[in-house]
Amino acid sequence: MRKIRIGIVGPGDSVALIVEVAREYQDRMVATGYIYEDASEVPEIVLANDNDVDMWIFSGKVPYRYALAGKRSVKPKLFMPHTGTSIYRVLLYLAKAQIPIGGMSFDTFSRQEIVETFEDAETPLPTIYVNDYDGVVSASELTRFHLELWQAGRTKIAVTCFFATYQELRRQGVMAFRIWPTKNNIRTILDLAVSKADAILSKAGQIAIQHIAIDDYDEFRRSAASGYSVQKVELQLYEILLQYAEKIQGSLAMQGNGRYILYSTRGAIEEFTCGFSQMPVIAEVGKRLSISASGGIGFGDTAYGADENANIALGLAKRKGKNHWMVILDDKTVVGPLNSDLQIAYSIRSETLDGLALAKKLNISGTTLNKLLSVFAKIEGEAIGAETLAQHLSMTERSARRLLGTLVQHGMALETGEEYRGAGRPRKMYRVDVKKIMA
Repeated sequence: MRKIRIGIVGPGDSVALIVEVAREYQDRMVATGYIYEDASEVPEIVLANDNDVDMWIFSGKVPYRYALAGKRSVKPKLFMPHTGTSIYRVLLYLAKAQIPIGGMSFDTFSRQEIVETFEDAETPLPTIYVNDYDGVVSASELTRFHLELWQAGRTKIAVTCFFATYQELRRQGVMAFRIWPTKNNIRTILDLAVSKADAILSKAGQIAIQHIAIDDYDEFRRSAASGYSVQKVELQLYEILLQYAEKIQGSLAMQGNGRYILYSTRGAIEEFTCGFSQMPVIAEVGKRLSISASGGIGFGDTAYGADENANIALGLAKRKGKNHWMVILDDKTVVGPLNSDLQIAYSIRSETLDGLALAKKLNISGTTLNKLLSVFAKIEGEAIGAETLAQHLSMTERSARRLLGTLVQHGMALETGEEYRGAGRPRKMYRVDVKKIMA
């Protein structure tokens, strides 16, 4: 069995500790450390080394969030949580050294975790100040948080999960303590990584079938100068697809009438398409040929299941127009169109009773409801107009406007204003409350 390649990212001391514990798993994984001076370096570290790992593990939630924000990798990512048990070492040191506990400042931990840790340790809770930041934060911001409290006389002790913050606080004369994960916490995450990677590697071996078809083939044949010119274009497309097949270690066959079938594995396609976000073949066909082609990619544990999904995916691609590629995963999740800003992911599985009731209330199908929820998740609370929604859902602008109006009627959306685009009537904009839709 191939060993899982894990990339460990963090400050030097944290990486050394995690890699040391990872040696206990050397029969299952190969752990490689990547050290940074500042967490802002994380996106570039990930980009430069992404091809050398199967999964990333970060020393804490800040480098993890930098990696997510950088959007440089579709590989699975985990981070080492800093739980209340990590604070015990600080309390033990203070007790052994007989240092009185005055005001204390903490970062990363939640107030509840800190309070419960003091209760479990049967230690009186001092005045505490907590910065349990949300999102990306810099070491300098946290240094300022701790330092200002200490300089104002509110705290005597600072507890931080940041190495750079710890160093600077000590330099300034603050009694600072650095927190890092316990070995038990590290083992828990490494166990999770092994389990998750096993599942991913298993899926990577799934059968992948792609159906590719020349768009408007009958019209193309009628307008061609001769049968030879049709065959010439078909062979040129075959050559492009053959090069693609070679890159994904697949096999290609011509089926006739402008159709092709390609066999490969999920892992190879997922890597080539950068997690189903790109399809370089589209640009290559447009550059070299006068025709366009659409494709459907299907995955499954059996050839029958993969082929069925590929056929459905090709049908969905053709419904969107020309030059589109769609993907259907083994769990009936649709992803696409590839190479498009309008890409969304939604399910075509049978809906739950709650979903069916909501779809009926909105007078749409279950699949359209799944698409709708995917669009709203993608725009993350931004205002949207009928034109944009229509593009995402492949419906007319009139239908999209009616759907938004229905959401407003049911208290699930609000008109937020109008957008002016040169000449013509202004377009109404809406903000959708996804929580109310799902309630």
